[in-house]
Formats: sequence, structure tokens, C-alpha cells
Amino acid sequence: MFIGRKQELELLNKTFEKKGSQLAVIYGRRRVGKSALIREFSKKKRCLKFEGLEGERTKEQIENFTYDLQKQIQDPILKNVKFDNWQSVFDYLTGHIQKSDQKLILFFDEFPWMSASQGRLVSLLKKVWDNDWKPSGKVVLILCGSVASFMIDKVLKSNAMYGRVNLEICLKGLTPSEVRQLFKKGVSSQEVFKYMLIFGGIPKYLEEINPKQSFEQNIENLFFHSQALFLNEYDKVFYSQFREHQTYEKIALFLNQGPKTLKEIASHLKMPSGGGLKSYLENLEKALFISSYVPYDKNDNSKLKKYKLTDEYLRFYFKFIFPNKKTITSQAVSRKLFNQIVKEKWTSWLGFAFENFCLKHAAFLADKLGFRDQLKSYGPMFSRVDKGFQIDLLFNRFDNRVVLCEMKYYSQKVPASVIPEVEKKLALLDLPDGYSCQTVLVSQLGPDKALQASDYFDDFLNIEDILS
Repeated sequence: MFIGRKQELELLNKTFEKKGSQLAVIYGRRRVGKSALIREFSKKKRCLKFEGLEGERTKEQIENFTYDLQKQIQDPILKNVKFDNWQSVFDYLTGHIQKSDQKLILFFDEFPWMSASQGRLVSLLKKVWDNDWKPSGKVVLILCGSVASFMIDKVLKSNAMYGRVNLEICLKGLTPSEVRQLFKKGVSSQEVFKYMLIFGGIPKYLEEINPKQSFEQNIENLFFHSQALFLNEYDKVFYSQFREHQTYEKIALFLNQGPKTLKEIASHLKMPSGGGLKSYLENLEKALFISSYVPYDKNDNSKLKKYKLTDEYLRFYFKFIFPNKKTITSQAVSRKLFNQIVKEKWTSWLGFAFENFCLKHAAFLADKLGFRDQLKSYGPMFSRVDKGFQIDLLFNRFDNRVVLCEMKYYSQKVPASVIPEVEKKLALLDLPDGYSCQTVLVSQLGPDKALQASDYFDDFLNIEDILS
């Protein structure tokens, strides 16, 4: 069952319906559902799909492309033809396009692999696009890839493709309400949310959960024995993104300790804080593994910018799997390692994971709270001397209001004793003249009766609200 992606499907269909040929570029984290999106979009449309092979050279890529083409158009001639270069392949494909009497989708999946991680194929595509496919008026070319840095730098920002791309989609995880739809009603919202704190909105991960098993059974089976599905997923997701993966890994591991400034990261890595390090950080952001934050009232160029590991799977992996991998790989079958490795640190980790969720999905929360159209900016509040965030999430609105978001992941309803904590945070705020401040509590189960009766908070959000 295909769930969500309404906005992306609408954009793709509008692009398809436009007159003339169109070029779309789609990128996003591995397993996020890019191929599934195009499959859904191309239903009842003429589509030829070609998939790159990871780690193979140009020769093997061309052979695989030819095989995919022959299988889909069933031209017996292709069984005995070996193309020496991409130009010959595209010349043949152009001939097929010219014979078609309807608009044709050409879907190049894992395009960075198809390109053998080089930019030469992009330059050739530009030539073929300008001279043959665009003039035909009946091609929708979709270039798709998981290596975000390649898709952005070598495709979107390349001189070859400048001004030619009609649609760009950075595909992110499913929204919380879409994630809820993946599970049967028998699975509680609290349990669904815990899965989301580990897997984010990555559909391929969430589909592996067995609804007949408990949360602990699922996590045990998926992570904590030598054949566990997600034990080695890190290698596929992380290492496939970067050539110099050792440096990227050091950065990600350091950021797993908490938000860090550029200066702190440079000091930890013992390298200059100039363009080289910034490039590493930009590529991690493009891959959607980390996010950068500035104080809610500052612009993106602020020297106070901090970087934070925000990919849910990586946060769980670095905390519980990475330091215990030898122990886990020695277990042929599940031996209740979840209890031994995770249980003691589980409650505190959930609290930090919940804060990460709220900050990452701040715009979504603003929508749930009913002021998305008034949202000017958002972010944490911190200073130069502050090691973490003094206030985890503040919303700055166009109507001269600031909303302080207090986040509590309690196993019980939140008591009134939280009020003094919020008061201390409010005392840190120095609002401009004419601004007012509102407070919102985001929690697992909502306020208890005493807190509700105090009328202290202006609004509440609980897990049921978020997932609805």
C-alpha cells in the first residue's frame, strides 16, 4: 500500500502534464522511498526505468542499461548489440522516442552510480537533452539518486544542467501522521512514535516492523544479533554516500554527543575551520544526516550556528550498536541484548530523541498548532558560552509573538512541577518591544489534571495529536 507523498505526486503530475519535454531531479537519503514514489507516479503512464549499479565502471553500467532497455521494449536486436559508449546508447534510445506517439518517462534511478561517480555523463546528457529529447516534446526525464552531494553539485549546480531542470525534489521521510497510517489500529500511538524515534519517517525501515511482536521484540530482532537486518545497514547508508567516509564518520560520532559549533568540530578533528571542513558539513547536511541551527532570532550566517546529528537511525546506531558491535555479532540468534545494552539508558535516550524530533519537525508542529502561515523563523536559543541549547525550540511569528515550546517525554502525564522550569527559561528571553510570548507543552501523554487546571500553558500537543 502506497502512503503519503501527496505534494510530491502533485508536483510530478503537473510537470508531466505541461506541454513539451520536462526534466526533473529527485534526491534523498537511501531507503527514503524515491523509487516507490516514481513507481506510483508512473502508473498508467509509459515509463522506461534504468537503474545504476553500485561500484561498477562505465562499461558495466552501459551493459546493464542496455539489458534494462531490451527487457522493457523487447527489441530482439538488443540481445546481440554491445554499445561501446553512452552516446551510442542514447542515439538508439532517441530513435525509440521518435517512434513513440505518447509522452514517455525516462527514469534514471541511482544516477550517481550510473555515472560511475563522474560528471561526464551529465555533460553528455545535456547535449542529448538539448539536441534530441527536449525538441521531441515528449520526454519526461527523471534523474534520481541517493548520493545527495553528487545530485546537487554535479547535476543541479553543474554548468551543463543550469536552467534546464523543471522540477527539483529533495525527498524526506514520511510525516508523523503518514507513519501512523503504516500501522494497524491495534498498535498504540505511543509504540508507533517510539519506532519513529529510532527509524524516523523512512518507509523501508518501518515496513520491516512485525506488528504481531512487541516493540522490544522487534528492536531485538532487527538490531541485536549477527544476522539482524539493521546491524550492517549503517555501512550501506553511510559509507555509500562518501568517499572519505572516515572523516565524515568522525564528525557524525562527535555530533552524536550534542550540538557543536564549527570551531568545536575543527578542534576535535584537529583541522582548519575553513572551506574543507565546511564542505564536509555541507555534504552531511545534503545527505540529511545532520542539521545546522542558529538562534531563532538570527540569520543563517550567524557565527553562533551549531550542527546536530538528526538522522534517527544514526543516533540510535551510534548510541547502542556501534560501541557494542563485537558483542552483537557474536550472537547467532537474539539473546535479549536489548535489555542488557539499552534498558539502563533507554529513558534518558528517549528524552533526547524526543527533543530531536520536535526540533527536526518544528514546521510540522507549527502546522499542528495552527500558526504555520504566521511562522517567520524557528530554532533553539543558545549563547557563545552555552554548550547545548538553553531553550530547545522557539517559534518567531510575523504577528510579533514568540512561542516557547517545552518538550517532555514522560511515561506519565506531565505534572505542574514543570512550571518553574519553564519560568526559568522565560527569564532568559529578551523580547523586542511590542512582542508577547506564548507557551506550548509538547509531551507524550499531555498534562495532568493539576497542570491542566493551572491554565499556565497556552496550548498542548501530545503523541496522539502529532500522529493524527
